[in-house]
This record gives sequence, C-alpha cells and structure tokens, in this order.
Amino acid sequence: MCYIVIVNTLQNEIIKTKKIYRELFSRAQEAIDKQLYALKTSALCNHCKQNCDIDFNKINLFQKFPKNCRYKFWQEAALNILENKISKDIYKKIQLIEKRRQCFSCGRCTSCCKLASSEYSYEELKERAKNGDKFSKEFVSIFIPYKSIEEPQKIYPDYVEMLEKETEDINSIHFYYCPKLGKDGLCTDYENRPDICRDFPNNPLVALPLKCSYNQWKQEVEITALTLHALIDIVGFYKEKLQELVK
Repeated sequence: MCYIVIVNTLQNEIIKTKKIYRELFSRAQEAIDKQLYALKTSALCNHCKQNCDIDFNKINLFQKFPKNCRYKFWQEAALNILENKISKDIYKKIQLIEKRRQCFSCGRCTSCCKLASSEYSYEELKERAKNGDKFSKEFVSIFIPYKSIEEPQKIYPDYVEMLEKETEDINSIHFYYCPKLGKDGLCTDYENRPDICRDFPNNPLVALPLKCSYNQWKQEVEITALTLHALIDIVGFYKEKLQELVK
C-alpha cells in the first residue's frame, strides 16, 4: 500500500510540473514581449511613423524590413536587450540557485552512486568521450552499466517508476552504478572523485530519488529554475531569429 501511494504521488508531481512549466513559459514569453515591444516606439521617429506604408500597430518584431528601414533599429535594440540585459539577468539568477545549493549537503543515501541514469548507452557515452565530451569522459571513468533494468528496479523501484512516467520508453534510459561505493555507503576513492560527483546535483530540474537530501533544495528553487529554463529557450529562439534579420 505504501509503495502505491508513493508512485501515485510521483505521477501527480510529474503532471503538475508539466502544467506549471507551460504556465511559466507563457508568462515568461509575455514578459519578454512586453519589454521588446516597448522599444518599438522609442526606436522610431514621428516622421517614420507618419510616412511609412507599414501599419505601425501591426508591426511584428520578426518581420523582414528593408535595409534602411527604421524598424531594423528596433530589431537591433531588441537583440541588444536580449544579449546584454535579459541574458545577464538569467545568469545572475542561476548563480543564486547554485549558491543556495551550497547550503545543503549529501545525506549519504547513495542514490546517485547506485542509480545514475543517462539517455545514452555505455557505448554511446564512450564514443562521446572519445570526441572530447567532458561529462561523458568522467561518467565512463566511474560508472558501469547494469545488465538489465530489473537490477535498478530492485534498488529504487519508485525512482525507476518516476522516470518511466516521464519518458515514452523506459528502455531509452540506461542505468549505471559506481563500483567504488563501499559497503558502509561511503566512496572508497572520495578524494579523487570527478566533478560530476562533486557537483551532484548541479540542476534542480533533474529527477531525484525521494531519499536524496537535495530534494529540499530542489523544492525551494524548482519554480525559479523552471522559469529560467523557459526564459533561456525563449531568449535563444528570439536571438537566433533576430540575428538573421539584422544582418
């Protein structure tokens, strides 16, 4: 009965998080659009607004304008705001999240040692490591793949179940464990552990087993992190489009 309650709670949390993200994404986009469209009037002179054959009220930021059109100044101003203000604000807030993480410490539940997960197979990770990917290089230097999904399911059934609900195919997730974990739950090579171990969890949006002591940090900053994630996606998309238009 207890296990069923835990699984149902996890399922509800996943559905709730997706709904919240959609709402936060919409709000973030509205906030950015408000800032960028406020620049439209200040970027244009009265002469241009009165004589331009383009309807001022129907102008879209992502339209293609003639080379010498004053509306291109608006696009340049918007791009400048995205690159030098909004992006920097996002970075500062990410730093605050990371700083808050330092207020928490590992509770030695061994979840991250016994049940690391990746979208890549062991062979794919090794190939990525050969191509210079730092994370993959560190990962394969430590973790070993389980032979089957039944093994991690026996260790943390609730966590595997949660990941299964988050993905269309649980078989697309590969589970790993660290052989350097001692029987006492401590790392036998702690001083030489790689950055992926030192920094875990470096993202409050990752799925964490219920036993992980960083869950409190995740709960505190998750809404902010989701908002920043939405902002990063929106800003990246807007910048790409505007960079092409202001050439």
